[in-house]
Amino acid sequence: MQNKITLISGAGSGIGLSIAEKFYLENHKLILLVKSKAQKKKLEKKFNKKITKIFFGDLSNYNFIKKISKNINYVDNLINNAATRNGDFLHKVKKNDLDHIMDLNFKSTFFLTQIFTKKMIKKKIKGSIVNLSSQLGHIGAYNRTAYCASKFAVEGFTKAAAMDLGKYGIRINTIAPTKTIVNDRELKLTKKRLGLIRKKIPLKNFTKKEHIAELCFFLTSDASQNITGASMKIDGGWTAGK
Repeated sequence: MQNKITLISGAGSGIGLSIAEKFYLENHKLILLVKSKAQKKKLEKKFNKKITKIFFGDLSNYNFIKKISKNINYVDNLINNAATRNGDFLHKVKKNDLDHIMDLNFKSTFFLTQIFTKKMIKKKIKGSIVNLSSQLGHIGAYNRTAYCASKFAVEGFTKAAAMDLGKYGIRINTIAPTKTIVNDRELKLTKKRLGLIRKKIPLKNFTKKEHIAELCFFLTSDASQNITGASMKIDGGWTAGK
Protein backbone atom coordinates (compact mmCIF):
# COMPACT_ATOMS: atom_id res chain seq x y z
CA MET A 1 0.00 0.00 0.00
CA GLN A 2 1.41 3.38 -1.03
CA ASN A 3 2.02 5.85 1.76
CA LYS A 4 -0.41 8.78 1.76
CA ILE A 5 0.92 12.26 1.09
CA THR A 6 -0.03 14.93 3.63
CA LEU A 7 0.70 18.64 3.25
CA ILE A 8 0.88 20.65 6.47
CA SER A 9 1.23 24.43 6.58
CA GLY A 10 2.77 26.26 9.52
CA ALA A 11 4.71 23.09 10.37
CA GLY A 12 7.81 24.81 11.71
CA SER A 13 6.80 24.90 15.37
CA GLY A 14 4.02 24.49 17.92
CA ILE A 15 0.78 22.85 16.80
CA GLY A 16 1.91 22.42 13.20
CA LEU A 17 5.08 20.61 14.24
CA SER A 18 3.08 18.28 16.50
CA ILE A 19 0.77 17.48 13.60
CA ALA A 20 3.78 16.76 11.37
CA GLU A 21 5.26 14.45 14.01
CA LYS A 22 1.99 12.52 14.31
CA PHE A 23 1.59 11.98 10.57
CA TYR A 24 5.28 11.07 10.27
CA LEU A 25 4.84 8.36 12.91
CA GLU A 26 1.83 7.10 10.95
CA ASN A 27 4.10 6.62 7.91
CA HIS A 28 2.74 9.45 5.78
CA LYS A 29 4.91 11.17 3.23
CA LEU A 30 5.12 14.80 4.32
CA ILE A 31 5.10 18.11 2.51
CA LEU A 32 5.80 20.79 5.10
CA LEU A 33 5.39 24.53 4.65
CA VAL A 34 7.40 26.66 7.09
CA LYS A 35 8.07 30.38 7.32
CA SER A 36 11.86 30.49 7.64
CA LYS A 37 15.03 28.88 6.32
CA ALA A 38 16.07 28.15 9.90
CA GLN A 39 12.91 26.12 10.48
CA LYS A 40 13.50 24.26 7.22
CA LYS A 41 17.03 23.27 8.26
CA LYS A 42 15.81 22.14 11.68
CA LEU A 43 13.11 19.91 10.21
CA GLU A 44 15.47 18.47 7.61
CA LYS A 45 17.46 17.03 10.53
CA LYS A 46 14.32 15.76 12.23
CA PHE A 47 12.52 14.04 9.34
CA ASN A 48 13.71 11.55 6.73
CA LYS A 49 14.49 13.54 3.58
CA LYS A 50 13.41 10.64 1.35
CA ILE A 51 9.78 10.99 2.42
CA THR A 52 9.66 14.68 3.36
CA LYS A 53 9.68 17.83 1.24
CA ILE A 54 10.01 21.18 2.99
CA PHE A 55 9.34 24.62 1.51
CA PHE A 56 9.88 27.91 3.30
CA GLY A 57 8.19 31.20 2.51
CA ASP A 58 5.38 33.61 3.31
CA LEU A 59 1.91 32.09 2.83
CA SER A 60 0.35 35.55 2.94
CA ASN A 61 2.08 36.06 -0.42
CA TYR A 62 0.08 34.48 -3.24
CA ASN A 63 3.23 34.05 -5.34
CA PHE A 64 4.59 31.59 -2.76
CA ILE A 65 1.33 29.62 -2.90
CA LYS A 66 1.60 29.44 -6.70
CA LYS A 67 5.18 28.19 -6.36
CA ILE A 68 3.98 25.42 -4.05
CA SER A 69 1.30 24.45 -6.55
CA LYS A 70 3.82 24.13 -9.39
CA ASN A 71 6.14 21.92 -7.35
CA ILE A 72 3.59 19.46 -5.96
CA ASN A 73 1.59 17.14 -8.19
CA TYR A 74 -1.04 16.10 -5.65
CA VAL A 75 -1.74 15.33 -2.00
CA ASP A 76 -4.07 12.95 -0.18
CA ASN A 77 -4.54 15.25 2.81
CA LEU A 78 -4.18 18.98 3.36
CA ILE A 79 -3.78 20.46 6.84
CA ASN A 80 -4.18 24.26 6.83
CA ASN A 81 -2.56 25.26 10.11
CA ALA A 82 -0.55 28.43 9.35
CA ALA A 83 -1.93 31.47 11.17
CA THR A 84 -1.11 34.64 13.04
CA ARG A 85 -2.94 36.70 15.64
CA ASN A 86 -3.87 40.30 16.42
CA GLY A 87 -4.81 41.55 19.88
CA ASP A 88 -5.63 45.20 19.14
CA PHE A 89 -8.79 47.06 20.08
CA LEU A 90 -11.10 47.62 17.09
CA HIS A 91 -10.05 51.25 16.48
CA LYS A 92 -6.34 50.40 16.60
CA VAL A 93 -6.38 47.70 13.93
CA LYS A 94 -4.43 49.08 10.98
CA LYS A 95 -5.23 48.24 7.36
CA ASN A 96 -1.92 46.43 6.91
CA ASP A 97 -2.59 44.36 10.03
CA LEU A 98 -6.04 43.37 8.81
CA ASP A 99 -4.74 42.56 5.33
CA HIS A 100 -1.98 40.36 6.74
CA ILE A 101 -4.17 38.40 9.14
CA MET A 102 -6.80 37.77 6.47
CA ASP A 103 -4.16 36.85 3.88
CA LEU A 104 -2.49 34.31 6.16
CA ASN A 105 -5.32 32.97 8.32
CA PHE A 106 -8.05 32.85 5.69
CA LYS A 107 -6.85 33.42 2.14
CA SER A 108 -3.97 30.93 2.32
CA THR A 109 -6.47 28.33 3.56
CA PHE A 110 -8.85 29.21 0.73
CA PHE A 111 -6.23 29.14 -2.03
CA LEU A 112 -4.40 26.00 -0.88
CA THR A 113 -7.73 24.20 -0.59
CA GLN A 114 -8.80 25.43 -4.01
CA ILE A 115 -5.52 24.37 -5.64
CA PHE A 116 -5.14 20.95 -4.07
CA THR A 117 -8.77 19.84 -4.27
CA LYS A 118 -8.54 20.50 -8.03
CA LYS A 119 -5.60 18.09 -8.12
CA MET A 120 -7.53 15.57 -5.99
CA ILE A 121 -10.49 15.68 -8.35
CA LYS A 122 -8.27 15.26 -11.39
CA LYS A 123 -6.65 12.15 -9.88
CA LYS A 124 -9.95 10.94 -8.35
CA ILE A 125 -8.53 11.11 -4.83
CA LYS A 126 -11.11 11.15 -2.06
CA GLY A 127 -8.96 13.31 0.14
CA SER A 128 -9.39 15.13 3.43
CA ILE A 129 -8.81 18.77 4.34
CA VAL A 130 -8.49 19.92 7.94
CA ASN A 131 -8.52 23.65 8.69
CA LEU A 132 -7.21 24.84 12.04
CA SER A 133 -9.75 27.29 13.38
CA SER A 134 -10.38 28.45 16.95
CA GLN A 135 -13.07 28.77 19.57
CA LEU A 136 -12.90 32.40 18.39
CA GLY A 137 -14.30 31.21 15.09
CA HIS A 138 -17.51 30.59 17.06
CA ILE A 139 -17.66 33.37 19.65
CA GLY A 140 -16.32 36.91 19.95
CA ALA A 141 -13.76 38.25 22.40
CA TYR A 142 -12.39 41.59 23.51
CA ASN A 143 -9.62 43.02 21.30
CA ARG A 144 -9.92 40.19 18.78
CA THR A 145 -11.92 41.75 15.92
CA ALA A 146 -9.37 40.97 13.21
CA TYR A 147 -8.56 37.50 14.51
CA CYS A 148 -12.21 36.54 14.98
CA ALA A 149 -13.03 37.81 11.50
CA SER A 150 -10.37 35.54 10.01
CA LYS A 151 -11.45 32.45 11.96
CA PHE A 152 -15.18 32.99 11.37
CA ALA A 153 -14.26 33.20 7.69
CA VAL A 154 -12.47 29.84 7.93
CA GLU A 155 -15.52 28.26 9.57
CA GLY A 156 -17.95 29.60 6.97
CA PHE A 157 -15.66 28.69 4.10
CA THR A 158 -15.30 25.13 5.39
CA LYS A 159 -19.06 24.57 5.53
CA ALA A 160 -19.59 25.94 2.03
CA ALA A 161 -16.63 24.01 0.62
CA ALA A 162 -18.04 20.79 2.12
CA MET A 163 -21.16 21.35 0.00
CA ASP A 164 -19.10 21.86 -3.17
CA LEU A 165 -16.68 18.99 -2.63
CA GLY A 166 -19.00 16.31 -1.27
CA LYS A 167 -19.90 14.88 -4.68
CA TYR A 168 -16.21 14.12 -5.25
CA GLY A 169 -15.85 12.30 -1.94
CA ILE A 170 -13.57 15.01 -0.58
CA ARG A 171 -14.12 15.88 3.06
CA ILE A 172 -13.30 19.18 4.79
CA ASN A 173 -13.57 20.00 8.50
CA THR A 174 -12.21 22.38 11.11
CA ILE A 175 -10.61 21.92 14.50
CA ALA A 176 -11.40 24.73 16.94
CA PRO A 177 -9.17 24.69 20.04
CA THR A 178 -9.21 26.90 23.08
CA LYS A 179 -5.97 28.29 24.51
CA THR A 180 -3.22 25.84 23.60
CA ILE A 181 0.07 25.58 25.46
CA VAL A 182 2.83 25.17 22.90
CA ASN A 183 5.81 25.26 25.28
CA ASP A 184 6.54 25.12 29.02
CA ARG A 185 8.08 28.60 28.93
CA GLU A 186 4.63 30.05 28.31
CA LEU A 187 3.34 28.50 31.55
CA LYS A 188 5.94 30.44 33.54
CA LEU A 189 5.85 33.80 31.75
CA THR A 190 2.06 34.26 31.54
CA LYS A 191 0.93 32.48 34.69
CA LYS A 192 -1.56 35.15 35.81
CA ARG A 193 -3.19 35.49 32.37
CA LEU A 194 -3.44 31.72 31.98
CA GLY A 195 -5.12 31.52 35.39
CA LEU A 196 -7.86 33.89 34.22
CA ILE A 197 -8.36 31.89 31.02
CA ARG A 198 -8.52 28.57 32.88
CA LYS A 199 -11.42 29.85 34.99
CA LYS A 200 -13.51 30.23 31.82
CA ILE A 201 -12.98 26.62 30.76
CA PRO A 202 -15.47 24.17 32.32
CA LEU A 203 -12.98 21.27 32.24
CA LYS A 204 -10.26 23.61 33.60
CA ASN A 205 -7.74 22.25 31.10
CA PHE A 206 -5.90 23.95 28.26
CA THR A 207 -5.77 22.21 24.91
CA LYS A 208 -2.59 20.23 24.28
CA LYS A 209 -0.99 20.41 20.86
CA GLU A 210 -0.60 16.63 20.85
CA HIS A 211 -4.36 16.23 21.26
CA ILE A 212 -4.95 18.52 18.28
CA ALA A 213 -2.57 16.35 16.26
CA GLU A 214 -4.48 13.20 17.24
CA LEU A 215 -7.80 14.77 16.29
CA CYS A 216 -6.30 15.98 13.04
CA PHE A 217 -5.20 12.47 12.17
CA PHE A 218 -8.65 11.11 13.04
CA LEU A 219 -10.24 13.53 10.57
CA THR A 220 -8.09 12.10 7.77
CA SER A 221 -8.76 8.48 8.71
CA ASP A 222 -11.45 6.03 7.61
CA ALA A 223 -13.04 6.35 11.05
CA SER A 224 -14.25 9.84 10.05
CA GLN A 225 -15.36 8.93 6.52
CA ASN A 226 -18.86 10.38 7.02
CA ILE A 227 -17.77 13.62 8.72
CA THR A 228 -17.58 16.77 6.60
CA GLY A 229 -18.47 20.42 7.09
CA ALA A 230 -18.06 19.93 10.83
CA SER A 231 -16.19 21.91 13.46
CA MET A 232 -14.50 19.83 16.14
CA LYS A 233 -14.36 22.08 19.19
CA ILE A 234 -11.54 21.02 21.47
CA ASP A 235 -12.15 23.84 23.93
CA GLY A 236 -12.87 22.20 27.28
CA GLY A 237 -16.50 23.35 27.03
CA TRP A 238 -15.73 27.08 26.67
CA THR A 239 -18.28 27.66 23.89
CA ALA A 240 -20.97 25.43 25.47
CA GLY A 241 -22.39 28.39 27.40
CA LYS A 242 -21.80 30.76 30.29
